[in-house]
Amino acid sequence: MIVTRSNSNVIDTVEAQLREREHHGWRLTAPRSHVYAMVLYAVILSARAAHRFPATLDTADILDAIFDGIEPSDSDAAARPVEDAIAHHTVNVN
Repeated sequence: MIVTRSNSNVIDTVEAQLREREHHGWRLTAPRSHVYAMVLYAVILSARAAHRFPATLDTADILDAIFDGIEPSDSDAAARPVEDAIAHHTVNVN
C-alpha cells in the first residue's frame, strides 16, 4: 500500500509540474506516460542503489528530491528528476 501511494504521489507531482509548465506556454514533445516512466525509473534506480532490504520504492532516497526539492545524499543521482524529465520533453511555443 505504501509503494502504491508513493507511485501515485510521484505521478501527481509530475502531473502538477507538467500542468504548470504548460500554463507558461510550454508543450510536451513526448507522451505524458513517457515523462512519468522516466521519473519512475529514476525512483527504481534510487531504491536499488540504497542497498536496503527489502528494496522497495518508498525507500528511494530520490523521493526527497521529488517531493521536497531536497537533493539526495548520493551526488551521482539526478538532483531534479522531475524537472529534468520535463525539460527534455518540452518546447516553448510562445
